Amino acid sequence: MATTPPAKAVLNALAKLRAKLFNNVYNPTNVRTGNKVLRQRLIGPTVTNWYPKQFIKVREITDMFPEFNLVNQQEKQRLEDIAKRKRRGKGAPKKGKGKRATISSKKK
Repeated sequence: MATTPPAKAVLNALAKLRAKLFNNVYNPTNVRTGNKVLRQRLIGPTVTNWYPKQFIKVREITDMFPEFNLVNQQEKQRLEDIAKRKRRGKGAPKKGKGKRATISSKKK
């Protein structure tokens, strides 16, 4: 005695009920919904916890306590190096006087 397969309407109702029970989305036409991505855990907190906490910089301390007249040695050295380069003529060009500006004037 052969049994007949259940009707399509019964199978659809069963699929709908199964989706509701297991907290899935009922999608009979298999349309891409993006549900898989939306269900995933957010990675933002994991990424932020991966990197170490930021340290306080000398600049922040000098800004918080200007009355102490603290000097950032690295910044002072950087400014001195820039001044030396400018005296030798190796400094950055003024705005609008760089390489690209001179190229357009040569074409004319």
